[in-house]
Amino acid sequence: MSEELLEYDVVVVGAGPAGSNAAYECAKNGYKVVMLEEDPVVGVPVQCGEGLSCFALQHLNIKPDEGFIAVNVSRLRVIFTNGNWMSVHDGGYELDRDKFDQFLVKRATDAGSELLTSAKVIDFDSKEKILKVTYNKKIISIKAKIVIGADGTKSNIAAWSGLLQKEQWRDKLIRAYELKMEGVDVNGFDMYFDVDIAPGGYVWVFQKGENIANVGIATTAKDTANRLDKFIEQKKIEGKVIGKTAGAIPYKGPLEKTYADGILIAGDAAGSTNPVFLGGISTAMQTGSLAGKTASESLKAGDFSEGFLSRYQKKWKKLPLADKSLLETAKIMHEFTPEMWEKMGELVGKSDVTNITALGKLRVVLKAFYPKYWSLIPVVPYMPTVMKAFSITRKWGW
Repeated sequence: MSEELLEYDVVVVGAGPAGSNAAYECAKNGYKVVMLEEDPVVGVPVQCGEGLSCFALQHLNIKPDEGFIAVNVSRLRVIFTNGNWMSVHDGGYELDRDKFDQFLVKRATDAGSELLTSAKVIDFDSKEKILKVTYNKKIISIKAKIVIGADGTKSNIAAWSGLLQKEQWRDKLIRAYELKMEGVDVNGFDMYFDVDIAPGGYVWVFQKGENIANVGIATTAKDTANRLDKFIEQKKIEGKVIGKTAGAIPYKGPLEKTYADGILIAGDAAGSTNPVFLGGISTAMQTGSLAGKTASESLKAGDFSEGFLSRYQKKWKKLPLADKSLLETAKIMHEFTPEMWEKMGELVGKSDVTNITALGKLRVVLKAFYPKYWSLIPVVPYMPTVMKAFSITRKWGW
């Protein structure tokens, strides 16, 4: 194989929502940018529940487009083991995730970024910022002033940069498995919390289209497919499977450090997901955008040092989706017993909390002191934290 050297201001590894937003921010400021995507087609295969809040697009001034929106969704329900539920009526979308990713990439290339698909990074000299890439049956070397790692949950860029230890990182990933099913009647987004089926996570049934749904599970258990089959049997979901996907989701918070000399890490690669409902599209777009903006500032200043790029982490830590209440709430939820989930279902009843007032929240807390709910008393001190986390999640994180 022959070898050649290409030079860019910014190399973005990964063309998902984090990478494409990072590339867009750099390219629109006139810098020479290339996105390296390992797969032949951007967004394929889809490894996602595909739900997204309206605000996630509004925040980045992206207009919803029927080209990537499968369904407009107005209802999200959290369903408990006894069948009771808590719902909110907020605006959101079920995406065609492959088309959405392709839309974001086109936005970046229209701004001036280059895109190389079937481009796999096989080595990275983090000191010299030189990547070795297999592309068009050749090995090419690409040198950059700044490298943005947006290469997903198994980020080699973060690992090669010394920002991620893969053995330790595996413990921070939760397994996910999903079926796309035809012939399923569902309205909106339904999330089922049942520790016997999905310890450490939950099961979802998301409306994908008319009588089409994404039915998936995220759990710390290893037998994800068997557990999802058990759920489908219990709920008597009788659809036809027309697609399958599996993957992993960071669920224990972000990397301790997401920057180094000439390097930024964004999206799933940085562990940037909402640990409450495990949503990662919104966080990927936001951290990717901030990485791109910080890279642009760095290029303008001619300073690619770790000290200058540390401002990226300071920025994303100010985002609502970095609020410590989210991780605290996730930990609380993971410690719930089956009895606690059942009592929580009884406590909320079948209720719409879309416009719940402060008084309404107080009534829920006080109700937990009734004798029948005493198993929930250990949770009461954390109720304000949980309510804050759910409030943030409603707007930013699903």
